Amino acid sequence: MSTKFVRLDLNYNCEIHNLFRQQRHYIAPHPAETAEHFAKRLLAYLTLYELNPTLNQHPNMGRQPDLYLQDAQQHFTLWGAVDPLTEKSLRRALHQADQVILFLSEQQANKNSNVPCYAKADCYQFSETDLTRLALMLKPHMQLSVWREQDKLSLTDGTAVLDIQLQHCTWH
Repeated sequence: MSTKFVRLDLNYNCEIHNLFRQQRHYIAPHPAETAEHFAKRLLAYLTLYELNPTLNQHPNMGRQPDLYLQDAQQHFTLWGAVDPLTEKSLRRALHQADQVILFLSEQQANKNSNVPCYAKADCYQFSETDLTRLALMLKPHMQLSVWREQDKLSLTDGTAVLDIQLQHCTWH
């Protein structure tokens, strides 16, 4: 991404939880981060938005979560990662957090489906097409409206609409 930060004016609606929020967020892409990777981080953030996660603004290489929740004692209650973790990094995350959620592309999820410790983590998988379409919507100043239903996010920037099915991974 060629921008230092993205100003995101977000309208978020979830009828199930009777939630409506309008907030402005400033989200910084990592240096040399691709638009598709940034889109995956943004999509992970929007998937957990109702929990008010913190989006890590620094590249972490598996040592820190991409997004997280912490309790008052700074213990991780939720650890989210948007890239596949090595077995060692995943075990560390499972040890440090109450819940680990991975956000992977379909290809990444399939590749890691037989890794034993992955069965202990929750996972959402996204299609490459949806990630590419979301990457095309990215701008330095985004006005995004999100409607959340069960396992579906509908996003619009006023010109394009993107319906994303939130698929839970099934580990073998």
